[in-house]
Amino acid sequence: MPAEALTKTRSGSYRMIEGVAVPYRSLSVILRDRPRPYRERIAPGAMEVDDSVSMFIQHDHGGVPLARTGAGTLRFEERENELGFACDLPECRQDVIEALERGDFDGSVSVGFIVAEDGDTWQHRRSGPSVRTVRAARLVELSLVTAGAYRSAKSRLT
Repeated sequence: MPAEALTKTRSGSYRMIEGVAVPYRSLSVILRDRPRPYRERIAPGAMEVDDSVSMFIQHDHGGVPLARTGAGTLRFEERENELGFACDLPECRQDVIEALERGDFDGSVSVGFIVAEDGDTWQHRRSGPSVRTVRAARLVELSLVTAGAYRSAKSRLT
């Protein structure tokens, strides 16, 4: 199948989202899902990716996934400073494309992952938030979100 057929719908609009899932060494916004606020950074190569990783909207696992690694519709690529991704959107999800085109979604993405035992280290500070460094984790999902933890974790229509 020609590459153009994979990335364009019959109407000629976009069919693929690609971008940065994880920017390595970058600090996240302040996270508050633990008793003490913290910032997080992910070390290069920390994310293990297998055939079960799915892409969702707003981390909603109750809906139909937009794509999945095992189906070949979601792909990840290790790069020097980031974990990149590409997602082939289902033809019936014109709503996602429209939300991105209109700016309802600004392209922010967020990852869900499970940290391996002893897969992170913490730096606690007297003033300011602690810093967690993730060194080993299993990627569970990637989501298109309205507000992600990493400013440079972004996607774009292609």
